[in-house]
Amino acid sequence: MEEEMMLKRILCGTLAIGLMAAMALPGVAADGSKKSEEGFKQMFDGKTLDGWEAYTNSGELVPLEKSAWSVKDGEIYCNGEKTDYWIILPGGKYGDMTLRFEFKVTDHSNSGAFFKCPAHDLPAFKGYEVQIQDDHGNAPDLHVTGSIYDVLCPMRNMSKPKGEWNEMEVINKGTRVKVKLNGFKVIDADLGQLTEPIGKFDFPYSELPEKGYIGFQNHGRELWFRNVRMKVAE
Repeated sequence: MEEEMMLKRILCGTLAIGLMAAMALPGVAADGSKKSEEGFKQMFDGKTLDGWEAYTNSGELVPLEKSAWSVKDGEIYCNGEKTDYWIILPGGKYGDMTLRFEFKVTDHSNSGAFFKCPAHDLPAFKGYEVQIQDDHGNAPDLHVTGSIYDVLCPMRNMSKPKGEWNEMEVINKGTRVKVKLNGFKVIDADLGQLTEPIGKFDFPYSELPEKGYIGFQNHGRELWFRNVRMKVAE
């Protein structure tokens, strides 16, 4: 346990150096670049959830009309009812990619963006998870918005207050993951260095699959998503 906690502190400390340097210039995004939408595909048309699928935590398919997910005012709305556990993007399994989306939380919202989940069941224990929740102003830890849940804390909690839209970008290549939240790079780490089980996992992060499903978690609270787009790595 002591070795595990020490590793987490080292990872957080290493990332902090890069982020503080990037934030030295006010108003400049952590990577100092402008976003390009070239090569990105819209995964949600603002009208329907055609191609999306909802599943329980045990991997049972739930018809969308009976799930917690629907389209409301051109946005993906989760009503928080525990009819399912997550909704996956169209297109099957994906490998390396960049995922961009906007999300909005309300009181006690709790969710996550999953990727490279090898099966429809237990995504929180079989793939990567970037945390999303109602925690504006909270200190960074292993469970705040932008964290690799239970594994790696972001350098700063850049989430906005409930009711405001947040922008998140997840860049994944191999075992390296970058997370940008509202224009700031909050995580940039090669998780392949984690060769021992850590956090909630009973196997090393370095052994996570190369391809898998991508989706958003329904953890029993309301939240909204929009402008979901993705670029598959060449």
